[in-house]
Amino acid sequence: MKTYKELYQRRKLNAWLDITTFCNAACPQCHRTDPETLNKVDWLPLIQWSFEDFKKAFPIKTLKYIKNFNFCGSLGDPIMNKNIFKMCEYIVDNSDCYIMINTNGSIRDEFWWTHLGYIIKDRGEVVFDIDGTTQEMHSHYRQKTDLKLILDNMKAYKQYGLVGIFTVIYKHNENYLKEIYDMVSDIIGEHQHTFVPSDRAHHIDKFKFYKDGEEQFLEHSPKYGKSPQRSSFNINQI
Repeated sequence: MKTYKELYQRRKLNAWLDITTFCNAACPQCHRTDPETLNKVDWLPLIQWSFEDFKKAFPIKTLKYIKNFNFCGSLGDPIMNKNIFKMCEYIVDNSDCYIMINTNGSIRDEFWWTHLGYIIKDRGEVVFDIDGTTQEMHSHYRQKTDLKLILDNMKAYKQYGLVGIFTVIYKHNENYLKEIYDMVSDIIGEHQHTFVPSDRAHHIDKFKFYKDGEEQFLEHSPKYGKSPQRSSFNINQI
C-alpha cells in the first residue's frame, strides 16, 4: 500500500481556504447574510487567521505538495484579513504554488492593491466580482460594494498582477454581459472573464430580501438558466 507521501508526490493538491469570516459586502444570497436585514447571520463567528496559525497549518514541507492555493470567499472576503500580504509572501518565497484570490474588490485603496500585485506578480491571479456596468446594476446583488472603487483597485493590481473577472448572472443583468466585459476590457485589456448563472436558491425563481425595510427580489436569468443546470461560460459563448 502506498503512503500518503507517495500519493502526494505523484499528484499535487489544490488547497481551498477561508482565512477570515469578515466581509464588507452583504450579498443577499450569501450564506453569511441574513436576507431579512442584510446583516451577518447570528451563527457565524467573526474570525481571521493569524500569520502564525497559517504557517503552522502550512509548513514549508507541506507547501511543496500543493499546486494551487485558493483564498476563496465562501464565508468572508480574504482581503479583509490583515495578514494576507505576509501569507502571500510566505507562499511565493517558499514554494512554487499558484495563488488564487477571490474578492469583491471593494476594500483597501489603490496603493494597497498595487503592493499586493507586486508581491504576487505572475505567481497568481486575483478574481474580482463585477456584476454590472452601473452602481445600481452591480450592487443589486453585491450590496454595500462600490463599483468605481472596484474598477480602480482592479486597475491598480493589474500593474503587476494577473486579473480575472467573475460575473454572476441574474435577470437584472442578463442583457448586459457583453457590456460588462467591454467595460473591464477598456480598463485592463483582454482578460479571463467567467460568467455563471446564480447557483444560490436554485429551487425558487424569485429570492426575496429586504433593504432598508423595503422588499426586493433577485430573479434567476430566463435567458441563461440557473445553476446547477447551466455551467459557467466565457465571452465567446454569449
